[in-house]
Amino acid sequence: MLGQTYRGVLWHRLFPVLTTVTLLGGCASYQAKPLLEQDLLINDLDILTTQVNKSLDAEKGSHKINPSDGLDLTEVAILAVLANPDLKAKRAQLEVAGAQAFSAGLLPDPQLSTSIDHPTGNTAGLVNARGLGLGYDITPLITRQARINAEQGAHTKVQLELLWQEWQVIQQARSLAVRLQLENLRLSLLQKMRSLYQNRYQHSEKGLMEGNVTLDVNGTDLTALIDSLSQITQLEQQHNQTRHDLNHILGLKSGAVITLTKLPAEPVFDQATIETQLRKLPEIRPDLLALKAGYQAQEERVRAAILAQFPSFSIGISRARDTGNIYTSGFNIGLNLPLFNGNRGAITIERATRRQLFEEYQARLAQTQTDVDRLLELQNIIEQQRVNLQAYLPRLKALVERARRAYRQGDIDALTFLNMESTWVSKRLEQISLQQTQWENRIALQTLLALPDIKSSPTDLPAFQKEQP
Repeated sequence: MLGQTYRGVLWHRLFPVLTTVTLLGGCASYQAKPLLEQDLLINDLDILTTQVNKSLDAEKGSHKINPSDGLDLTEVAILAVLANPDLKAKRAQLEVAGAQAFSAGLLPDPQLSTSIDHPTGNTAGLVNARGLGLGYDITPLITRQARINAEQGAHTKVQLELLWQEWQVIQQARSLAVRLQLENLRLSLLQKMRSLYQNRYQHSEKGLMEGNVTLDVNGTDLTALIDSLSQITQLEQQHNQTRHDLNHILGLKSGAVITLTKLPAEPVFDQATIETQLRKLPEIRPDLLALKAGYQAQEERVRAAILAQFPSFSIGISRARDTGNIYTSGFNIGLNLPLFNGNRGAITIERATRRQLFEEYQARLAQTQTDVDRLLELQNIIEQQRVNLQAYLPRLKALVERARRAYRQGDIDALTFLNMESTWVSKRLEQISLQQTQWENRIALQTLLALPDIKSSPTDLPAFQKEQP
């Protein structure tokens, strides 16, 4: 009897201590992470490339970036993938998905309960009653594997969405790099023409004052000069937007200077390659693979919801002492009867979500086919327009040069000459614009079809960037 009393007192004293140590042992501590009050964009291209090259050092055969001779399209792609602020935020989302997958694999905690009853009234010969119970819910174990599979599928989906986002950033960065160079070319052409128009206007203005030039000639020269200035103004606005967009996508401040190499030969895609890629798209394009992974994750959620409809089942053991100082040990089972709910609402929701994801995947496939057909037709249209210009533009240039000499000699009037020269400049600008549109169209095709050139860029990235599940 004395031994039982001693053990009871000892347990009564140790139990709170053991419980506290157990609960606090696995607890995480809170640490604040304040927001930064300034952006993390870099103001110098050399600093950025140094940082990126350090991250590439561990990768054998990786493409090192050398800004001294200008950035080519591959270097632009690498910088965009590794330094783009939006991609950094997307990678943080990947960490969240990984944490959710980790959480799904954790086993449910047991439930510990204790109680104490103090007798009142006639308490002669009575003691405080105490009880201690340990229980465990079995139901989460039944659905555990399905939940793990669902969260792992969701994690895979986020990984693939990140890869697809990287491809889109590559496409945007390359398109901006192409646009920046060709806008420079257009600006250079317009500035040369502005100088010509300005010189001509100054001569005609002087001639008007001397009485050697008529008012209509001087007015025509002034109109040409003003039109040229307006074109330059509009293009400078576009160019300013392009430059800022490219700097931002590369993680650079707006004042950072970027030098680009001359554009290479434009890629040409034969029809056989395109048809082959179209057939393989569901197995290689990240966004389609992400939708597949999301659909498989939802299949597991449907399975988990169906498993959860079975009665909730828990077991437990207990140890108690009543007020008469009698100790008892017991075993209990809890069963939740699925009479009214039975998890039918959750099952309906998960099945409807699965149907939605099924339709989204089919819609994406259809949209992909439509986009590819549209870009291929646009490529053919642009190419035909470029061929036409290429055939006739040199002839027009030769005529303008002859007209310029004739104008200087007074053989043709100013209006005729300026119309010819304005037409030549307009068509030359159109030719450059078509080249830009064709480049952007082909870069978009590379992304949509996962063609080798666009796929080769991520191979230059660190392993953690090119990892695919």
